[in-house]
Amino acid sequence: MLHFKSLLVCSALFCIASAKTIKITATSDNKFDPDSVTAEKGDTLEFHFQPKNHSVVAGDFEYPCSPLELGSGFFSGFISSSDGMASKIFQVIVNDTEPIPFYSSQGSECAKGMVGIINPSENKTLSDYKKRASGLSEGVTPGRAVYGGDVVSSSDSKSGDKSDDSKDDKDDENAAWLTQVPTYVQFSAIGLAVLIAF
Repeated sequence: MLHFKSLLVCSALFCIASAKTIKITATSDNKFDPDSVTAEKGDTLEFHFQPKNHSVVAGDFEYPCSPLELGSGFFSGFISSSDGMASKIFQVIVNDTEPIPFYSSQGSECAKGMVGIINPSENKTLSDYKKRASGLSEGVTPGRAVYGGDVVSSSDSKSGDKSDDSKDDKDDENAAWLTQVPTYVQFSAIGLAVLIAF
């Protein structure tokens, strides 16, 4: 029985270690950096925002600069900053590994190339999406309410990038690996360890 418990503990630790946080910045020169990312189920996408006013919307690949069907995808709302990084970030947990384009719905930013893609495939590429978006005048904003993710303070960043540089604390650095793991994975691993112990 000891070997089975060891296997379960190792599995729980692997779950904690394998989930990651991917930082994507909506830049002041109206681009996403990086504009193409590969993410696994359970990973966190963390969108940071530079001046002036941007959003991030999960797009429909077939219809560039248009959101996914209502009730699916994500929308950050508009997050503005007059100088430096915005004090808010947008976090999204990846639910699957299908290709999902994203764009800024602020004015003509999407049509001018402020687009990106999660898990591009052979048939769904960033260059194809960007080319088709360039023929449009502006992106579609899917309403006013944030959905599909959480807008949180930049001090709650899981990527370890805080906009308040005055907090240079060694304890935070030592625990940084833990903050890159989604909370539900942490609790699942702890719960599994407790079950094994009893």
